[in-house]
Amino acid sequence: MDTFLATLFILVCVLLIIVVLLQKGRGGGLGSAFGGLGSSAFGTRVGDVLTWVTIILTAVFLILAVLTSMQFRPKAGVVVTPEFNPPSARPYTDNVFVKIRSATPKAKIHYTLDGSEPTESSDEYTGRDVNLPIAGTEGVTIKARAFRSGWKPSEIASSYYGPHWPATQPAATRPQSQPATTGAAAR
Repeated sequence: MDTFLATLFILVCVLLIIVVLLQKGRGGGLGSAFGGLGSSAFGTRVGDVLTWVTIILTAVFLILAVLTSMQFRPKAGVVVTPEFNPPSARPYTDNVFVKIRSATPKAKIHYTLDGSEPTESSDEYTGRDVNLPIAGTEGVTIKARAFRSGWKPSEIASSYYGPHWPATQPAATRPQSQPATTGAAAR
């Protein structure tokens, strides 16, 4: 159906261009387009075959334009899960400034820092870095979820930032090897 509709639309476009180019120039500018002075309300050339073909093709063009725009509109889907930058690939001992993004255009990202699941009423990520104060804490777990009107919300993304890896962190999210860093190199 999509191929037929697209082909029909292109065919009508080409025919409309050809018919318009085949028409004889009427001259006289915009005033003569409406019959000029002293002629009937719609002029004497309304019955011209090419004029009627142009009117019909224009009507078909407009109808097909509406139908194809409705048919080829992107379907609502599931919003892509947010990602964190920097990732929690190593222990952090100082404040961490985290960026959050989703690959879904126009998605709004909401996040929490208290371990609860983010909802649309949670803090909204505005594009500015989220400051995670790590120093003197056991660490911070940031959870984020992306929402878009008419779409299913994304999965919840979670990332831990802290001076050590918590024992409760699932092995799948823990890095395979932790680099040995000390002092200033850990920042």
